[in-house]
This record gives sequence, C-alpha cells and structure tokens, in this order.
Amino acid sequence: MTLLAVAGVAHAGVGGITPPEPPTVESARCLDRCLDTHTVTETGAVELGGSNLSEVTGVRLPGDDGKLTVEPTKTKSTLVRFKVPMGAQSGRPTVLDEFGNKARSEQKLEVVGEGRIEDVEGFEVSAASASPTKAYFDGKRRTRIEYLFEAEEPTDIRIDVLNGRKLVDTIVQRDQDPFATHSKRWDGLDEDGKVGPNGKYHFELSQLSGGDRADAGFSYYDHKFPLQGNHDYGDGRGAGRNHMGQDVFARCDNDVYAARGGRVQTSSQQSAAGYYVVIDGRKTGIDYFYAHLSRKGRPKEGEQVKTGQRIGFNDDTGNATGCHVHFEMWSAPGWFEGGKVLNPTKHLKQWDKWS
Repeated sequence: MTLLAVAGVAHAGVGGITPPEPPTVESARCLDRCLDTHTVTETGAVELGGSNLSEVTGVRLPGDDGKLTVEPTKTKSTLVRFKVPMGAQSGRPTVLDEFGNKARSEQKLEVVGEGRIEDVEGFEVSAASASPTKAYFDGKRRTRIEYLFEAEEPTDIRIDVLNGRKLVDTIVQRDQDPFATHSKRWDGLDEDGKVGPNGKYHFELSQLSGGDRADAGFSYYDHKFPLQGNHDYGDGRGAGRNHMGQDVFARCDNDVYAARGGRVQTSSQQSAAGYYVVIDGRKTGIDYFYAHLSRKGRPKEGEQVKTGQRIGFNDDTGNATGCHVHFEMWSAPGWFEGGKVLNPTKHLKQWDKWS
C-alpha cells in the first residue's frame, strides 16, 4: 500500500484529511483606536498573537446580548487581526477555526465606548532609528529608539518591540511634544520580565491611538562570544583528561569579553588555571569561568560587569600551551558550589555566529 502526504492531506486507500494542530493565543494588543496597549474602543483594531492561527475563521468576544463573533481581517500562522464590533465588552477573545478547534487568549482585552478616543490631527513620523543595531542583553549599550514626529499638539506615543512579528514588549511615552527629538531605551526584557529571544527585531512606533507607523530595525542576543579576533577551537569538555571546558585559541593579548553580564564572584590566580575570573551570569543561574588570562585588566571581586564588557586579555598563564581562553559554564548553585559543569561548546559556536 502506498502512503502519500501532500499539503496536509494523507492518502492511504480511500485517504483522509489530517487536521492542523489546534490554535493557541498568547497575546492581545490594540492596533488602532487605542487608549492603551490592551484597551481598545468599539470599531478599533486588535491583533492576537500565538501559533497555528492561519485557519482561524472567527473571533468571539463577550457582548451586550451574549457572545459576538466576527470574521478576522487578516490571518497568519502567528497572528489574527480583527475589528471590535459595536456592543463588545471586555474579556479574553476566543478564536475559532474551521476544524472546530477554539482557543482563548491568555490576555484580557479592555473594550470601551467609541467616543473615548481623542485623536491628535496631523500625526506623522518624520524619522525613526535604532542604535546600536546589534545589542546584547545587559550590554554596555542598551538598544534605544530615537524618533521625531509631526502633529498639531502633544500626543501619547507607543513603541512596540517585535521579534519578527511576535510582540515582545510595549513601551508607552505619554504627552510627547511634536517637532522634537525623543528617545527611549529598551531593557531587553519581555512583558513578563523574561529575557527576550535571540534574533532580528524592530521597534514599531505609532501614536498610541493608532495611525501612521514607522519601523526601526536591530538585532538582539542574550550572549556575546567571549574572545575578540580570529580564533580556533581547541580541546573541548572531556578530551580524555577530565577537561571541564572549551579552549579557544587566539594570538596573545586579545580582548576577553563577558559572555553574559553579572557579578564577579572570583578574580584570582591558581597554578593550573593561571589568572582567572568567575562571573555569576545575570538572570541565568549559571556561573561563567574564564582561565589563562593575563594578570592585567581583570575586574575586581564583587564588581558588576556588562555583557560584552572587557574582563581581561587572553594569555598562557598557569598550565597552558599557547595563548587561549579556557571557558566553562556551571549550573546553579554555581562553580564548585554544588553545581554541575555544562558543555559550553555548542553555546560558544552559536554565540560565535552572531557576535
């Protein structure tokens, strides 16, 4: 018997249709006619974010006389957009697909009367840019947006932080003046206070109530590769001699960076490791160990360092052949404090690709 599967249809004998995975809805944000990021007026536009949403055929909301269902204005695998009907009430929207699946939003949407909006006329974004264009969580320079807009009077500004099309965070700046340059930094955390995912990002800038929008792109990552310049990978964890980390070789006296910012737990010297530094990685539960460093340029114990900050120079101090950094990662509760040594090689190679 031949089995053929094409475009979600499986044929085996008489055949059959394989339904898609059920939808999930994680977020609800107002796009147009907004009083706040999760507060929309009747007739305003809303975007729901989640997964498996391309087959959604309806969005259900609480209403004055029971439940109201409207057709979406746009669907993609990760989003559904719709307009809020007159008579809708506050609550968590529910999506329905053509296979009978439904999913309720994890986020509540506040719905208010249409007359609550006070539009500011003449709003238009003149310029918007992000800097730096490559940023790291807890880095020396946090990513910020700088912008200029025209309008007839001050207005509230909304800045959405998006990873692709997925909403990560929203910042609202109230009562901003037109024809003046404004800026706002993003802390690298999502709406739940978690570190944002790695990847390509953009700020989406608009008047809070909606209308003209402008984008400013950047990339954002949670770690930086810890060694500057051309380098080669040496022995990894194990290596037939209980080697506990990954060696990365480069010419002597290259900058060594903090792969992740945090508190310097130890900055010391030992016969085998040479001069070394241990950093408690911020929001990771992981300790990061750097060995065979030069004596100069190391941070002091207790000092707070940023992701990408220089913490020394590579050398061949201790029991080392050739200048390199020996790098280790330890799980909580930490380095020789009951934690387990982790294999850092795959992480280093990932960080190497984007740093």
